[in-house]
Amino acid sequence: MPLRIFLSGRESGALDALRQRLLADSNIELVDRVELADAVVSLPRPNTEDDEPLIEDLTGREHDVLALVAGGHSNRAVAAALGISEHTVKFHLAAIFGKLGASTRTEAVHRGLRHGVIDI
Repeated sequence: MPLRIFLSGRESGALDALRQRLLADSNIELVDRVELADAVVSLPRPNTEDDEPLIEDLTGREHDVLALVAGGHSNRAVAAALGISEHTVKFHLAAIFGKLGASTRTEAVHRGLRHGVIDI
């Protein structure tokens, strides 16, 4: 069974050369966007019924902080975007972690997505 790869990027000589090298390997199959989307849609959804419920709903500001964290923003960038201090961002993150039962930013984002608190 060949390894299926999706390539994305702006057309360039380097991308074309990479595509040609990959196509020359019989163990590799390139897939297009439609095939990738179909594969993602057909993945089984995680069972969230076993998930612990939220301890408490997030406040509006906590929701804003978590959404920015989900977008990959640092504490400094979150603070600048919301016009608050980095200390306040850390305070909000501590509250978010507690309410979501998370111990890391990644886990908080993951649990926030699973509970429908945020979407990306």
